[in-house]
Amino acid sequence: MHRRGFFRKDWVLKSLSLGFALLLWFFVVGEEKAEVSISIPLELINIPAGLVIANDIPSNVDVRVYGPRSMIRAMATKGILRVIDLKDAKPGKITVHISPNSLSLPGAVRALRTQPSNVEIVLEPLVLSDFPVKPVLKGKVAKYHKVLSTDVYPPRVVLSGPESVIKAMKDVRTFTVDVDGASDDITREVGLDLQGLHVSSEENATYKVTVRIVPAQGTRRITHIPVHIENNEAGASWWPRIVSVTLRGPILDLREIKVTDIYVGISIKGLEQGIFSLEPECIVPEGFTLMKITPRNIKVNIPKDS
Repeated sequence: MHRRGFFRKDWVLKSLSLGFALLLWFFVVGEEKAEVSISIPLELINIPAGLVIANDIPSNVDVRVYGPRSMIRAMATKGILRVIDLKDAKPGKITVHISPNSLSLPGAVRALRTQPSNVEIVLEPLVLSDFPVKPVLKGKVAKYHKVLSTDVYPPRVVLSGPESVIKAMKDVRTFTVDVDGASDDITREVGLDLQGLHVSSEENATYKVTVRIVPAQGTRRITHIPVHIENNEAGASWWPRIVSVTLRGPILDLREIKVTDIYVGISIKGLEQGIFSLEPECIVPEGFTLMKITPRNIKVNIPKDS
């Protein structure tokens, strides 16, 4: 009597619960299964103070799973992680085995295999040191120009990182500064390129790089320049009557120099009759340097009746 009363009591609610359980069972068991690959993030926690990771660690582990498609799709929204706890780790190499059983997956989903199956973690003492900052340029400046100097401010940076990495470093490079086609000075603010170095900086986020660009220097030989004679009341003769000069200066401006821009002359003031070998005076435009005059001396003949 008692048992029969138990089944009669709330029989509607019990029937609904049983029906729901059967429906859920048929849904899970009867739903189409799938075997797919998913990516599960790796998270490292409790790294001991004074230690730092010195190698590249994969950010995710690829897992081959089997189970109902709906549950596999839902896993993406549940934030499933593979946590590696380094609480009691010591300096050196640690190998962590990533087995299918170590993953927390929904009950109806099974992990078949993982890739990678092992993760190596190298821990080293955390050290600090300062380094010079070296600007990195990209591209070619404008034609007939050149980079005269490159400055960076601040000139040095303090980095922290694994002991082996810090000891192997000589300088720190900036991200590239593009100078392609530039004919004037360039100033840019750029960051440090610390990618893949496992180091960090607590100092300036950006560094001011100044690139000084100037016209390139070159030389040019200019021929057929007439030789002038000053104070030639004596009727002196001279030879050769033309010379060539070699100038040094900005290449762009050298190309524009004309014969008439250069003065070559000799003076016979105070000289008496005779033949003389005189070094001429050469005046060139401002901004240019006289490198050579050919020939170096001019022959002058002052006649007797002068």
